Amino acid sequence: MDAADTLTGSGRRKAAGGWARRALAAVSVLVSGLFAFVLASSALELVREQLHHNCGMQPPGSEGAGTWICSDGIGYLGMAGILGIMWIVVVVVGSLIALFVRHDRPARLALVLLAALSTAWILGLAWYGSTMHVRDEYAPMTGAEYWADAVGPAALISVIGVVAGLLSLMPTGLLSWILGIVATVMLVVATVLQPGLSINLIPAAGVLAAAVIRGTGHGSRLPAGS
Repeated sequence: MDAADTLTGSGRRKAAGGWARRALAAVSVLVSGLFAFVLASSALELVREQLHHNCGMQPPGSEGAGTWICSDGIGYLGMAGILGIMWIVVVVVGSLIALFVRHDRPARLALVLLAALSTAWILGLAWYGSTMHVRDEYAPMTGAEYWADAVGPAALISVIGVVAGLLSLMPTGLLSWILGIVATVMLVVATVLQPGLSINLIPAAGVLAAAVIRGTGHGSRLPAGS
């Protein structure tokens, strides 16, 4: 075998390895989307039972005082649709980016930004609903306080995770890989703390995992033995 054949074989192996990483990254996004879909009903429990969106508490002295009266399921179709749109965008666009964007650096940047968008989407919608669509005149807490109680800890951890993901884009090598892992784990922890956020946080974790996988290629320059 001459030198040209050797170089050709090496190039083919490199191309095959790159395709395998891209396929694995896309699978991580699709699997996360499937898990989020399975847990999607937990979002309704969050917005209705914990955040009390489209709910009102009865005044003192009235029948049923101190209890919440909420819309039926139809009243939450709009929220479900808005959350579902972002779920579709993240899963479809994320998997396409992970699979078809050949260069690792732009692929990782797009994936991390997509995760940040998905996280901000559900946290922002939950906050908006809590401040604008909770009739809390007779409630022991304001809608914003219900948000802080039910979502606050998970929101804080989610934000830290997104920041870690953004920071992972700056260095190369082992530090970048570690920050990416931390970001992914943070979003998983946030979902455990508040499963009602899973419809958008789990796909966000999936695309962060895809960014980590795309960062393990030649361009990431991981130290030998890392």
